[in-house]
Amino acid sequence: MSYKVNFPILPSNENIIGILGGGQLGKMIALSASRAGYKTHLYCPKGDNPAEAVASRITNGEWNDFDKLVEFSNNVVCATSEFENIPSKSLELLADKTEVIPSSIVFRCAQVRSKEKEMAIKSGFKTPQWYLIKNSDDLITASKSLGSKGILKTNSLGYDGKGQIRINENTNLFEVWEQIGSVECVLEEELEFKRELSIMYFKSFDNSDGFFPISENYHQQGILNKTIAPIIIDNNIEIDLRLKTKRLSLNLDFYGILAIELFELLDGSILFNEIAPRPHNSFHWTMDGCDNSQFDILIRTICGLPVKDVKCSGKWEMTNIIGEEINNIGDIINNQDYMLHLYSKQQTKPGRKMGHYNTKII
Repeated sequence: MSYKVNFPILPSNENIIGILGGGQLGKMIALSASRAGYKTHLYCPKGDNPAEAVASRITNGEWNDFDKLVEFSNNVVCATSEFENIPSKSLELLADKTEVIPSSIVFRCAQVRSKEKEMAIKSGFKTPQWYLIKNSDDLITASKSLGSKGILKTNSLGYDGKGQIRINENTNLFEVWEQIGSVECVLEEELEFKRELSIMYFKSFDNSDGFFPISENYHQQGILNKTIAPIIIDNNIEIDLRLKTKRLSLNLDFYGILAIELFELLDGSILFNEIAPRPHNSFHWTMDGCDNSQFDILIRTICGLPVKDVKCSGKWEMTNIIGEEINNIGDIINNQDYMLHLYSKQQTKPGRKMGHYNTKII
């Protein structure tokens, strides 16, 4: 890899870190950067952007406003993203001007379910049985192969349960195909699993790397509700997961932080679900449970500073505050055992993450 900057990047008035996206992850990235002595420059479309309250500088622009993107790239020493659905053309444009971490190649993989599954298989992971769906005929054929049960997911731009429809023997497949937008999809088998897990790997530009302890996740209606970490898991299984994760990282020429969502089946085997090359909701517990949070480690990796495995103090539980729950947090505020993190979003919507709180349980 050829670098566009000299590493390590140390705090200075000239070494400004670019953040793509203005949501809560962008806010928490900016806060960690500030604590480490760095200034940040935020790029995001106009809207309800909590990260704007803490960034050193803000550029409001659309993802296809190439003139503004070029101007932004000229004012930052490197850039990272808080979400993976930025158009690849925009990322490639930025990558011509500055160091984008993770790279546009990584984001292209994360944006397309079929590509990330193929990369996972290449790296040694097993996946649920799946089929690429390009039309209603594909859907009918694949549905029969899965015994008329499965989950139809858009091949791109899906998150937090969006762009997903469960099918069964009573489903009208033509109606479902129209409902999902008649766009390229994957149809996955519906699994019976014991629990959902996530592992987070990180790698710095000095080639040091490490892991956070594995998290166990609980969802409601496709949205993460609660995470517990670190989990109890067989040591050999964890070693195997780490090896496959590192192999995936090498196949992607990856730097930054990478979360991988996994299913643990009833027989103890582990299947790959998807990747997120950014801070991940299931590791928000690290903000209070570790000396270095996932946001602190991200800043170190993109600046080429040394990193290593992150230890935690005790066992932690992270709970999301979703939608109207933000109006009933009196007990959380009054209990000093809860470490509350509010995102300061102006508008409350059903299913919208408004904050989270961490609790040490052991």
